[in-house]
Amino acid sequence: MNIDEVLEILDNNAEAMESYVLCREIKVFLDVGHDFYYPEVKIKIYKSTVIEREQYHFEVSHHVHTPTQAAPYYPSHTSAQTEAEAISQAINTTTVFIKGALQEGHEPDDDWLVPNERF
Repeated sequence: MNIDEVLEILDNNAEAMESYVLCREIKVFLDVGHDFYYPEVKIKIYKSTVIEREQYHFEVSHHVHTPTQAAPYYPSHTSAQTEAEAISQAINTTTVFIKGALQEGHEPDDDWLVPNERF
């Protein structure tokens, strides 16, 4: 059974209010422009019919909390039209803050990555 068939079954099930089917899980080492700091994160991509125009959703294994941020960043927009866009968004939501902190002269630290307890 493919993902779309599973989604159709779930959409037709009166007891399933909202559903997401896992498409893939990715492990990636990020290039943030530093000579020896390549943080590892995992990304889960789901497909859903909850948002008709943006059926692909992502979750990241870690949220970023650098010295330049008051609190960890939790992405608020986690859906996209394509799987490729969802993957790109997931990577960008992580690297943008790390790159910013590095550009401000902070030394990278693994503590900048806060585990996502829901991952």
